[in-house]
Amino acid sequence: MEDPNQSYKTLHFLVKHGNHVANGVSLAAVLLGPLLWVLSGSPWSVPACVVAAAFLLLILRSYVELVRVIVDMLLPK
Repeated sequence: MEDPNQSYKTLHFLVKHGNHVANGVSLAAVLLGPLLWVLSGSPWSVPACVVAAAFLLLILRSYVELVRVIVDMLLPK
């Protein structure tokens, strides 16, 4: 018989690696700041990217926690 959780691979990936994904995406947003400064010449791109990275980290971490609650409460074990 097939495992019922096989169709939820993305949820299990997020439960296992969600914090690393959130950190990687926010780090990429921080590293984008100096690149945008060089390309556009505007020094305001660095603090804007830092603020965007902090917001992304907050949103993505809360999403990962929400997925963990869903997996713990609703998926069969």
